[in-house]
Amino acid sequence: MGRTREAEHSRHLAGFHRFPALATLHSEIASNRKIYDTLSDYYEGRAYYAIGLSDITVNRSQQWHTDLLRGRYSEFLKDGSPWVETRGSCIKALVYLQAGNSLRVLPRFHLSPTPLDDPMLDSIARTEDVTELKVEAGDVVMMDIRTIHRGATEEEMSEPKLAHSPKILVSTVFGLITSAFTQAMQLGNAQRMVDWDRRYL
Repeated sequence: MGRTREAEHSRHLAGFHRFPALATLHSEIASNRKIYDTLSDYYEGRAYYAIGLSDITVNRSQQWHTDLLRGRYSEFLKDGSPWVETRGSCIKALVYLQAGNSLRVLPRFHLSPTPLDDPMLDSIARTEDVTELKVEAGDVVMMDIRTIHRGATEEEMSEPKLAHSPKILVSTVFGLITSAFTQAMQLGNAQRMVDWDRRYL
């Protein structure tokens, strides 16, 4: 797993569904009945699929961000496609393997265009009411990827005790087959994974 933060015990594997040893784990999430029912209701019976944006993180901090393509990959979203429809086409399933209360979100901000720039999102978060979510081990959070959210701080995830009792999060993203936004996310993420593999694998 790539070391993408300062702490030695902080690790990240992008696109974990690509690895034979973990493919079954991804299939279990994608075929889980409750997740399937939730997505079927949300998409109103329209066809969807896992778009290839999957992650396993271990003790990894996250500042305020969305799960949209950012940085140079934001070029894939320059047409404004994330906000063409009020109901977003890309939903992320986050599977928590331990209990915690570090997930924080800004409700309703996914409904209007926001910057594809994390420092600007941090500025927004400082002036708004934040919702804190408490989860138990085994909980799944279903989240629109346009949602402004954050996890634990780098300081919290640097705690030495986490090397022996890690915080692990597994996630994958689903999207409508017919959505231009879904297709843009899939293409941009494919390019991002090529670059991620080059840096960390």
